[in-house]
Amino acid sequence: MAGIRDVAKKANVAASTVSRALNNSGYVSQAAREKIKKAVEELDYIPDTWLRNLYQQKSAVVGVIINSLEYPYFATVTRFIENKLAENGYSMMLCATQNSKVRERIFFDMLKRGQIDGIIAEYLLLDDSEYQHIQRPVVTLDRHLRDIPLVCSDHHTGGRLAAEHLIQKGCQKILYIEDNSSYLSSTPSYQSCLAFKETLIQAGIKPIPCKVNWKEEEKDYFHSFATKILSLHSEIDAIFAADIPAMALFNEATRRNIAIPEQLKIVAYDGSPWLNQTLSQLTCIEQPFEKLAEKSVEVISALIENKTITDNISVIPVKFIQGESS
Repeated sequence: MAGIRDVAKKANVAASTVSRALNNSGYVSQAAREKIKKAVEELDYIPDTWLRNLYQQKSAVVGVIINSLEYPYFATVTRFIENKLAENGYSMMLCATQNSKVRERIFFDMLKRGQIDGIIAEYLLLDDSEYQHIQRPVVTLDRHLRDIPLVCSDHHTGGRLAAEHLIQKGCQKILYIEDNSSYLSSTPSYQSCLAFKETLIQAGIKPIPCKVNWKEEEKDYFHSFATKILSLHSEIDAIFAADIPAMALFNEATRRNIAIPEQLKIVAYDGSPWLNQTLSQLTCIEQPFEKLAEKSVEVISALIENKTITDNISVIPVKFIQGESS
């Protein structure tokens, strides 16, 4: 089995340099990092940290709970989380619950048994009471739970920015899309809808609400949804919606020869790379995907290492991106 000195020799650097690079504990030039990475791959080197985890009864695995990778938000954040975990010496185990409480319970049972070291939960389904007795490292990205750290975007500012933009553009008949789930109405992300409505009402504009059911298994759902919305609300001049319905509405409006942004303005919420699926770049409120991942991994790593967490809630700024749809 190759050791750290073998890696150093092959990369033509000092063993201490290899150690700093692998543990991310000090400065290492980019050129040296590339040589070390190549040597590690060629020698199939197993870092000492992995071996230490075996003796310390740690798995070096962090579970990540999402609903489904079909959703752009989950797919984007999860990709960054996996990269950040790897940089910190952890592997990722993914649990896509597909709205199954049973799958979620199984994952938390793995945490209790020590099969994984911690959980980053992007999506949770169980009642708050079921999380109260978990004495293991857990971080949530969109759920307020007592004694469990929360990392989230500044959704309130996001909703306000979207509304202010449409007000400035002179829009008066503004429709917004919100989830039909009673669960999601209590999450931090729902603050975007609340702030959006409040800002419009304060400006003397009565927003038009519309409910959406997030059923990714129904592949044509959002196409049918967009067709129905534009048929029922031909009078609207603006739409605020999450990425997927925003894209579906943009495509349907284009099919109907509705001029965007002259006749209809669209602002998407999330700002995932999936927005590039439309012919034009949509105006959006972009969530800080990489920073959400970085902070959640930072917190879960600290919890696993029994370090003190100074802030139980971390709120990260969003960004307004001007596109061609408004």
